[in-house]
Formats: sequence, structure tokens, C-alpha cells
Amino acid sequence: METIDNNIRVLKELIKNKDYAGARIIAEKLVRIHSAHAEINYLMGYIYDKLNLINRAEEFLHNALNLDPIHYDALVELSLFHEKNGDREKAAIYRERSFRVANKIN
Repeated sequence: METIDNNIRVLKELIKNKDYAGARIIAEKLVRIHSAHAEINYLMGYIYDKLNLINRAEEFLHNALNLDPIHYDALVELSLFHEKNGDREKAAIYRERSFRVANKIN
């Protein structure tokens, strides 16, 4: 049986290679099994964003933050997501939160 970490590595490799359709198949399977895993929710949101499924993308990015309020990648992605979709105010909020998280980490 493959571990969750191995599945996440495969998923990230597909994303790196811009195989969003293939990544979506794996991510949807993983999120059904591990719905309370922040990284999987973040990756699902990222993939949906790349596939221009913006409502689903935002839903999963928020799920990631609900599970882990200091999930840096989800904060950055939500900032970029809102900037791209014209909501500069929300983008600024998530950008500021990501800066605070990064400063605590470093």
C-alpha cells in the first residue's frame, strides 16, 4: 500500500510537469480518503485554479486554511487567486497573513 507521502510526491511531480488533468484524478481520490489533510486540500485547490475551476479552487484553498490556519502555500495561493480574480482587498489580506507566517518560520 502506498503511503500518503508517496501519493503527495507523485501529485506534486504531476503538477510540476503541468499535468493538471492527471493530478486532478489523483488529488480527487486522495481528498476523498484524507479530507482532513491540509496539504491535499491545498493541492486540490491549486489544481482546480490551474484548471480555471475557480469556485472549487477557492473552496479547497479555504479548506486547507481551516485545517491549518498557517498553511503558507495556501495563504500565498489565495493571495494570488484573489489578485488574479480582481479582489485586491482580499489578496492583500492573504498576502499580509503569508508574510506574518513566513516571518514566524524564519
